[in-house]
Amino acid sequence: MDAQKNISVTHCKKCMVKNLTIVGQQEALRRIISTLTNKNEDLQNFLETVDNTLTGLQDESWKVMSELEAELELLRSTLEEKGAELRAAIKEEQQRKEAELQNQLSEGKFALLSCEELLEFANQTLTITNEEEFLKVTKKRSKTQNQRHEVTMAPAFRLSTRLAASENMSQFTVDFSVERAELQRLHFLPVPRAPEVDASSCVARDNTITVAWRPAGEDAPDGNSGSGRVGCYEVEYRKTNRDNALRTAGEACWEKIQDIRETQVTITDLKFDSQFIVIRVRARNKTAAGEFSEPVVMETRAFNFSFDAASAHPELKVQSDTVTWEPQGVKGHDPRLKGKDPKPSHMILYWLILLMFFSAVCVIYTFLSLYSLRTETGSDSQVENL
Repeated sequence: MDAQKNISVTHCKKCMVKNLTIVGQQEALRRIISTLTNKNEDLQNFLETVDNTLTGLQDESWKVMSELEAELELLRSTLEEKGAELRAAIKEEQQRKEAELQNQLSEGKFALLSCEELLEFANQTLTITNEEEFLKVTKKRSKTQNQRHEVTMAPAFRLSTRLAASENMSQFTVDFSVERAELQRLHFLPVPRAPEVDASSCVARDNTITVAWRPAGEDAPDGNSGSGRVGCYEVEYRKTNRDNALRTAGEACWEKIQDIRETQVTITDLKFDSQFIVIRVRARNKTAAGEFSEPVVMETRAFNFSFDAASAHPELKVQSDTVTWEPQGVKGHDPRLKGKDPKPSHMILYWLILLMFFSAVCVIYTFLSLYSLRTETGSDSQVENL
């Protein structure tokens, strides 16, 4: 019998150990499943974030590419306008000189023709050997000159042999090497680098959060480290129930606070109805905004409660964290104003003050009782020692 009892006890112990081992393995497996489930959810949120980032990257790339093409088109149009202006100046000067030279050429041809006629007449006159006929011809020529107002010989003597314009156009010589060098230096505008949120200086308390950060490159001599002078800061925050910065579907969107001139900001009038709040900051200059800082997750500890409508007074209308009631004893009160702008009556304030007074009395009475008990205990100990 004793041997059978020992065998039974040993068998029971083995079964218990086996059951404990199975329970432990099951518990470990449950923890693994829970961890894998959380990790799976995190991966899904991460993939969704990556997909949204890719979409945003494509949109932003298209936007900046369009802006670049617009700026290049403005440069091209400006260059074309300036080129047309310079070409017009050259053509205008060319036409002016051509007109003056053409006018001088016409006058020269007319004078040359007059000279040729005069030479021909003179040569023909020299061939006359009869003196009487010679005088007759010269006399006739003199009368003809008077009738034509002496135009035969006048052009040759009035014409100036000095050119009215030269072929020199050196005043329109161009050298755009400096401008080409400026064009070669065309580059994107500098934007501020991402600031660094000082997590140790961030405080979340009483539905108010204070966020502080350090500008990037503040140790550089010029204060901006070549990343563009900071004009202001932008802070974005959103509520979440997760202790990481990944945004899940259905969570709150980012809320913005812009045009911050200091390196800290206090956000008031919040409602700590979530476990955490995510903060990120970026700097902005006159032209563009830089990258956001690494998100910082702040825990928003708060005691959230709601009123129990079932145990409330029948005349009170309870909805979550709001209590309204109908005014009593007010003559001529408009019934349409029921439940609007509720304000506590003097009676409620009286009972609240009375409740606070009795609470204080109870605390003092408890303290005195404990002190008396401690004093009596000390006296009894002294008596026993005697």
